[in-house]
Amino acid sequence: MANQIPLMTTVISAVFTFLLLWQYAHRKKRHQLVWTVALALYSLTAFMEYLANPDVLGPSLSLIKLYYSGTGPMVGLLGAGVLYLLTSKRWSDIYLGLVLALSAIVVLFTVSAQIPSAEIQSAFNAGLPQGFVTIVKDLPMTARTPTMILNITGAVFLIGGSLFSYIRDRSRTYNIPLLFGGILPSLGGASLGFFNNADIFFEFELAGTILLFLGFVLSMRYLGTPRDDLHSAKNAGAR
Repeated sequence: MANQIPLMTTVISAVFTFLLLWQYAHRKKRHQLVWTVALALYSLTAFMEYLANPDVLGPSLSLIKLYYSGTGPMVGLLGAGVLYLLTSKRWSDIYLGLVLALSAIVVLFTVSAQIPSAEIQSAFNAGLPQGFVTIVKDLPMTARTPTMILNITGAVFLIGGSLFSYIRDRSRTYNIPLLFGGILPSLGGASLGFFNNADIFFEFELAGTILLFLGFVLSMRYLGTPRDDLHSAKNAGAR
């Protein structure tokens, strides 16, 4: 039976992407555009996880490449969006440039990677989440190293930005689900990266998506719709 958790993550993140795009269409703020692209990649990678189910489409080299090409850039772009809220445009542009450069490296070396089909099938025989863990380790370090940099820096900016905004204004409680929405996928990634435990990765990914979406919805209700940010750190600072 197919693992349905990645499909649920796909649906929620796709709705999230649409709402962010709607906000961008009304406000034309750069962080909204950056987050829209990030959530679109989030939807794409989660959908690739679902398609890798043996009784859906099954794992393949093309699917793995498409999946990995979106994972690092996605987190980096989430962090870049936070920087556009909390720091100057100059530093935000610098980090966004770094994200784009590292993302290009990830895509270049991921697309050129070659992994035998038999090895891919063998990896996924251990289960869907474990299959992704195993096969990603077969990708070249030239693709994995920039992905790790993007994951770490993006997560730090996302989590740190939510915490900073909440400390600045405790009434903006929507930052709490945003904070844990950033933490949970990072913990899931750490569990498979450091402890080789893939069992909870999809669950943590789904929970993180739900919390990010919840924080986003609460911020819209709290601040009014449409609104030009999730954290409103700039507005809080201006007051």
